[in-house]
Amino acid sequence: MCLVAFIVSFKALSTDLGQLGKSYPIIEPDLIETIKTMLQKKQDSGEMDVLNERLKGNAKTYVQRPPGVSLPKAAEYRGFAVDPTYTVSQDIRDAHGKVLFPAGYTINPLTIKPLTKALCFIDGDDVEQVQWLEKYCPDNYRFKRILVNGDFNLVTKKTKSRVYFDQKGYLISHFRIKALPAVVRQSGGLLYVEEFKI
Repeated sequence: MCLVAFIVSFKALSTDLGQLGKSYPIIEPDLIETIKTMLQKKQDSGEMDVLNERLKGNAKTYVQRPPGVSLPKAAEYRGFAVDPTYTVSQDIRDAHGKVLFPAGYTINPLTIKPLTKALCFIDGDDVEQVQWLEKYCPDNYRFKRILVNGDFNLVTKKTKSRVYFDQKGYLISHFRIKALPAVVRQSGGLLYVEEFKI
């Protein structure tokens, strides 16, 4: 019954209002057709093949050597603690305005998700650091090997292990690492960072 009433009222509202002004035909070319024509010209001239090869080369280079950071080798041993405790600066509310976490609330993420592996950071371009990595951070469940610079594929093949990459030095800056090689471990509610002289 409601459906019939809706259809009848909709038909009553849909009337021809007539023409209010002069209309003109569309003279601009169809954008999709213009793009297709351009792509076809580039394909026919071979420009697309050159562009595809360049993109493949760029992608391969990026995967092989992602953007990293260059840090000096440690001149001496240094160890220090990092407290990851975070304090909320303003109220965090849900979609309905209810306060989930009030301003001033503090949380240590290690109490929620402990760091179960030691993180080992090296520069993959330094042969001594790669050798140190294989000796000091064996390829097992207790360690995670992380490059901050260097040829990712080469180090992966050399160590015959899974290696991660800290792109643009996000973790290095977070853990306040200034020299390599370095190891980060959890110690109670803190992270303990060590920089080793080889």
